Amino acid sequence: MKIHSEQEFENRVVSENMLHDNNPDVEDATLCIEDISNLKKLTDEKFIEIASGDIEEHIQSDEHLLETIGKKPGTYYRDLIFAIIQIRLPEEEAQRDWREILKHKYTMSEKLERNAGIHVATLDYFTNIKKKLVNPKIVDANEYVDTASRAITDKLTKAYNRSFFEYEFRKLFTIARSTGRVFSLIMLDLDYFKMFNDLNGHIQGDIALIETVRILHAVSSQGDTVCRFGGEEFVILLPTQTLSLAMRTAENIRRAIFDYRFTNEQTLPSGRLSASLGVTCYRDDISSFSEMIEEADSALYRAKNGGRNRVKAFLNDQAGV
Repeated sequence: MKIHSEQEFENRVVSENMLHDNNPDVEDATLCIEDISNLKKLTDEKFIEIASGDIEEHIQSDEHLLETIGKKPGTYYRDLIFAIIQIRLPEEEAQRDWREILKHKYTMSEKLERNAGIHVATLDYFTNIKKKLVNPKIVDANEYVDTASRAITDKLTKAYNRSFFEYEFRKLFTIARSTGRVFSLIMLDLDYFKMFNDLNGHIQGDIALIETVRILHAVSSQGDTVCRFGGEEFVILLPTQTLSLAMRTAENIRRAIFDYRFTNEQTLPSGRLSASLGVTCYRDDISSFSEMIEEADSALYRAKNGGRNRVKAFLNDQAGV
């Protein structure tokens, strides 16, 4: 399937989510952060072509490739096939299909007296042998990954966008509801940012937003998700942190933004560009993911009203620091 725009990609994600919701036998084909990272590595480093023999005199062993790519068993064959044709299969089925695809590629190549190529062989296998595709189209894997990345990232700051935040947040919330695993949410807003824009111009404002995201990535842990929520407001998902740890992370972020020297920040009332942050953590009594967002927003509001440039946690009684 040829995807021409980010909007088409987002529409496809919605359609695939509906298909998955209505049919439990269909694997979820939407992309997550790990998917995009895996697909980029498979395409950029030509692991697909190496695994299939397209650019090697012989097919390297899967054990060697698994070690080289650093992937854990359980996702390797699934990701190979998904990168080629965007079909999500269980790993065991994907492994069987991959073996059959390689045999099919060898047979096609012998008949054509040239290398048929793994992409053509895969397309023909799923269309004419397994009969899993109807009206198939060849997808350029690199273009698909690039389009997918743009569809879930903010164009200016390159942080993840609000749509992707909601997707990841819902996923974390669902896991927490079923397993009790704690995760936290930080909501951040730059103080006096409209004034900063008015005094310094939108170009300097855009630069400040880009620099803020760099700070957020530098301070956050590798598994955290940094998203632009809108305007000068950002959210960070911390999938393994308790409230106390999230408060510590939020304080580190606050201090890092305050210590950073933004251009012309001396024009602001405090002489510095700062941030206010609200923090909340999953609890069993939270009924929905929107309620958790409201808690973080409420804590952020308290930080703003308390004088800005500070961190506040949501508390049930709204007392304390």
